[in-house]
Amino acid sequence: MIKLALTTALAAAAFSASAYAAQWNVTEANKAGIKRAQGTWTVATEGDKVTGKSEMQLDNGSVLTYKLEGELTGGVYTLKLLDRTDSKKNCVWTGKPVEGAHNVYMGEAVCDGEKIVIRGGQN
Repeated sequence: MIKLALTTALAAAAFSASAYAAQWNVTEANKAGIKRAQGTWTVATEGDKVTGKSEMQLDNGSVLTYKLEGELTGGVYTLKLLDRTDSKKNCVWTGKPVEGAHNVYMGEAVCDGEKIVIRGGQN
């Protein structure tokens, strides 16, 4: 019985060690740098696979939500921003580490030709 409990505990620890979740503070801005939305992303990584969700507030006070799906390869995030409630379609964000900042990423999201600058990092 003790052996079964120990095996179960070790298996649970191994599974949870391979997955990691974090909350990020995120800002979306237009190309001129004017803030458009601020809020949080809940980001889960397992290996190089990334999933998550956003809870943002637009500059007009409206709520913006979407799902995150993509990968982390070589320190660069490539994420699809799916089911955006602001009707932007086919959005893909490429976030690279910000030099001199710990766990902060910045890059452009291209949405059907429109570009949004997104900066975010772990709390």
